[in-house]
Amino acid sequence: MKVRSLGRRTDFIFAGFSGSIEDKGSYTLIKTPRNPGYHWGNYIVFDRAPKPGDLAEWKALFDKEFPYYSEPHHYVFTWDTEVNDKGEFQEFLEDGFEFDSAVVLTTKTLKEPPHINEDIFIRKIESDSDWEEVIKLQTLCADPKFLNDYYEDFKRSQVSQYRKMSQAGKGNWFGAFIDGQMVGDLGIFSEGSIGRYQNVGTHPDFRRRGICGTLVYKAGLIALDEFGIEALVMEADPEYHAARIYESVGFVRSEINYSLSWWKG
Repeated sequence: MKVRSLGRRTDFIFAGFSGSIEDKGSYTLIKTPRNPGYHWGNYIVFDRAPKPGDLAEWKALFDKEFPYYSEPHHYVFTWDTEVNDKGEFQEFLEDGFEFDSAVVLTTKTLKEPPHINEDIFIRKIESDSDWEEVIKLQTLCADPKFLNDYYEDFKRSQVSQYRKMSQAGKGNWFGAFIDGQMVGDLGIFSEGSIGRYQNVGTHPDFRRRGICGTLVYKAGLIALDEFGIEALVMEADPEYHAARIYESVGFVRSEINYSLSWWKG
């Protein structure tokens, strides 16, 4: 299948580095066996939206294609269609799945945020201690619904991947610091002329100070200057305030993607 979505295609930057992307005709299979706890590293992209009767078939397909799970660990299904089609997914909800939407935002130029924070120091993450702080901050900022017995292993493996990508010249992780404390972080990685933001986070005790917008803006300027890219891409919850922060520095909404997910625990 041809994947049209810019959001999904930039997701593949990460799967292509540490996992595999397989075209199966009517669906695309994303695998990251080295990090089985990574839901969005082990999932299926279909060429159509869900319809009644798909639940059992899609779950059986997932179980077949991901044999490294001895029992159901998670299911993530998304779809890529020419039209903005949510599909029919009531049977998935009745089986405990969550339906999510994510807006994809893009820009070729950045503008200074209206509430820039001049107190933070922004730099690339490089040392062992820096990367440990990234793990701690990412865990602190995580949605509580994802915190389970597998989360720390997943996060350590994910951050290890980002570090390897940074060392391979695929991009960088950036931290925002106040008096030596990491108060915000994000990654920007690229393939060709496109750069993709990852996991933008702000320490809960330092929110509403303009840190997020300032970090997105200044890290993006570095990426545009150093990586030779022409456009920046990120995803956000369309109803969450972060999307408005990204729009304030020049991002515009370009598409919306839908997904269905279930996870153990």
